[in-house]
Amino acid sequence: MSGPAPDDDSVLISSSAAAFVGPSGVTTSTGFPVAANTPVLIPTTGAESLQLFGVVSTGTATISYLSIS
Repeated sequence: MSGPAPDDDSVLISSSAAAFVGPSGVTTSTGFPVAANTPVLIPTTGAESLQLFGVVSTGTATISYLSIS
């Protein structure tokens, strides 16, 4: 996901398997955990473009997002 983040809004993230999100180069030990099938709301400031990357420890996952303005 990439692009300008709206000011004082959020991004809702959901994953089909346990995943970790964060900046480029995110790992399972440096990322923010997203539990399987448990939506997480991440606040944004709009101060700069938002880029989130995801990784899983094993297998694959479908990660969905919704920008809430």
